[in-house]
Amino acid sequence: MHYIHTENSVVVKRKCREIGQSSPSMMWKRSIVQATTRCTRATAALALLLAVCASTWRGGGCADLVIEIPGSGGGDAEADGGSYRLDYRPPHGSPAPNFTVAARANTINFVGLPGTKYHFMLYYSNATFADLLTWNQTIITAPEPPTELTVTLGRNKQATITWSPPEHGEYTGFRFKVIPLTERLEGGARNISVEGAGNWSHVLRELSPGATYQLHAFTLLHDKESAAYASRNFTTKPNTPGKFIVWFRNETTLLVLWQPPYPPGAYTHYKVSIVPPDARDSELYVEKEGEPPGPAQAAFKGLVPGRAYNISVQTVSEPEISAPTTAQYRTVPLRPRNVTAPLADLHETSFRVTWLPPLEESEFEKYQVSVSGSGGGARRLAPVLRARDEEPACAFDGLEPGAPYTVTVKTMSGKVTSWPATTDLTLKPLAVRELHWEHAPDGAVELWWSPAQGSTQDEYKVFSPVDTLLAFLFRNNLKSLLT
Repeated sequence: MHYIHTENSVVVKRKCREIGQSSPSMMWKRSIVQATTRCTRATAALALLLAVCASTWRGGGCADLVIEIPGSGGGDAEADGGSYRLDYRPPHGSPAPNFTVAARANTINFVGLPGTKYHFMLYYSNATFADLLTWNQTIITAPEPPTELTVTLGRNKQATITWSPPEHGEYTGFRFKVIPLTERLEGGARNISVEGAGNWSHVLRELSPGATYQLHAFTLLHDKESAAYASRNFTTKPNTPGKFIVWFRNETTLLVLWQPPYPPGAYTHYKVSIVPPDARDSELYVEKEGEPPGPAQAAFKGLVPGRAYNISVQTVSEPEISAPTTAQYRTVPLRPRNVTAPLADLHETSFRVTWLPPLEESEFEKYQVSVSGSGGGARRLAPVLRARDEEPACAFDGLEPGAPYTVTVKTMSGKVTSWPATTDLTLKPLAVRELHWEHAPDGAVELWWSPAQGSTQDEYKVFSPVDTLLAFLFRNNLKSLLT
């Protein structure tokens, strides 16, 4: 509470109180200004109390002025037929200028324009005095608050506020108060003044990502501030999460792991989504854990084998969501079945292998067929690719006779291959060369031969197509005897 002294020794006493209106985004302040004055009417003293309230009515913008006359309502004032006349400039208000009221009245209710500089004059008249100036004062009514207040989020920790000036009354500028509502946010409220130059926008800078703020907007008329303010809450976009990888995958599951944003800013949880939405839960919300937060993960299950999925991770600070971190990953396709090398197609230097596609649903574009020899230094052939719609078979030639080979067939979805389906086989060895024989002194027959060059074998089978077949197995190119 404070006091203002006027030229006519009028003591003006101001006090404030707040009342709520129906709109949840508006708060109205009422300033009550009480003025008392004394004048000599014969020998009696007349006290005058002026109360000024700034508000807005439903019918449009207006300012209320209540003039209270203490000590009226009877006595000498009523006996001598006294009256008061209220005059003011500019002549815009109700009641009209030069309004007269009997001295016994308690109040004079005035409705004027907001944001207007009024000069009031109150005159007293009775049988003795005519138009005795008992009180005068210049009062600037509080301007209306701005309208159409909006906040548009920008990039780089910025937001643009726009507004429209009040529809009634004058103004010289605007004041904005930015109040942080997020816990652990550094710094307090910020006050920003903008001159009323016709550009109804202002850029807020250096906001904290993901933080929630409350914005109050006031209208200024010189040193007079609007009794009410427009209010709006807004939340800035949180920072984007860091990179993520597939930590584990199989035919129907993708487990993704990602890093928190840096700097972390303010956010409460992550939104992780997968497209196509084949998973049992294709949109997951993961709570932020720790301060500062650490890596987080989410698993999508029930997916289609071999299908390509787009996965995105976003941070959430209600109601705002960050820009996504995205990547495409594929599940593992199902493996082929029944990989075989038919005996009819098994030769000294070539063979043919066949297989069947997966029995259940699986997406893939081609088969990868690999052939490798046994042993550490064995020859390994370059993989052969076969389109899915081609015959599921593949032939290889130019191989080492008698060598063992392992055939591996996989399905391929993009660059992701299935688990292997394999079969083992051994090519036919070449026949021996330079077979010789001679009679031994004891009547036996001695045989010897040379192995075929480039052929692999680990034993020989020697037999005679005569009455009795005797087979001898020799290793390491030893000679054999037939008796």
